[in-house]
Amino acid sequence: MNQYADVLLRAGVAGTNTSHGAENNLLKIRRLLEGEPSQTFGMEALLASVGFDEAYEAVTLQTGHPPDAEETEGRGCIDPARTAAGLVEAGERVRAVAEGGGSFVFATGHPGALLSYYLGLAAWVEELGGEALTARTPGRYNKNSILDWVGPVGTLGNGASLWHTHDAGPMRDLLRELDDVDLVVADHGFAGAAVAAGIPTVAIMDTNDPALAVVARRGADLTVVPMDDNRPLNSYASALEVLTGKP
Repeated sequence: MNQYADVLLRAGVAGTNTSHGAENNLLKIRRLLEGEPSQTFGMEALLASVGFDEAYEAVTLQTGHPPDAEETEGRGCIDPARTAAGLVEAGERVRAVAEGGGSFVFATGHPGALLSYYLGLAAWVEELGGEALTARTPGRYNKNSILDWVGPVGTLGNGASLWHTHDAGPMRDLLRELDDVDLVVADHGFAGAAVAAGIPTVAIMDTNDPALAVVARRGADLTVVPMDDNRPLNSYASALEVLTGKP
C-alpha cells in the first residue's frame, strides 16, 4: 500500500497541498448543517440531525486529517495512504460486480478533472464483462443544462460545454429511466442521489464534501475514495492504475 500512496502523492491527488483549505472545508460543513442542497447531494433524509462534531469527525476519518488542518497555507490534507486504501477497496468492489456481469452507471460532477478517470474505469469494467448503462432524461438542471454523455459517462452540459455540478436531480431522473443498476460510480450529487435510492455506490470525496463522509460513517452502502477532485485530467492516471491494479 505504501508504494501506491507514494504514486498518488507524486500525482498530486492526495497529500498536504490539496485544493480546498480550512476555510472552505469548514464553510461546507456549515452549509451542510443548514441543509443547503448543493451540500446535501440529495441525501437529506440520511443526513437528518447531523451536527458539526459528527461531520467534522466523519471527514477526519475519511481523509486522515481534520478538515481545518493545514500544513500548506490555504491547502487541505488527504493522507495518500487513505486514498490508496479507498482505491483498492473500490477496485475490488468494481471488479466483483463487473466479473459477475453486473450493470453500472458512471457519472461525474467534475468533468473538467475526472472525465478521463471515469472513462478509463468504464472501459475496464467492460473488459471484465460488466455493462455501463446510459439513458436520456427529460429534465433541465442548473445553468439550464441537460444530462449528457461522454461515451458511458454521464455529466451535465449545454451542447457546447460541460459543467461542474453538485445537483442530485440528474441522477434521480436517470435512475427512474433504468430498470436495474448494480453499482453507481460517481461523485457529488450523482453519487448522493444513488446512495439515497439505496443503490451500492463508489464515490470520490474531496475534503469539502462532508455529506459523503457522514453517510458512510452512518452505514450507507458507500465505498469512499478520499481524493482531490480538482486536479488536471492527467493527474488521475495514477489513481486509475491503483484502482485497477495495473500500476
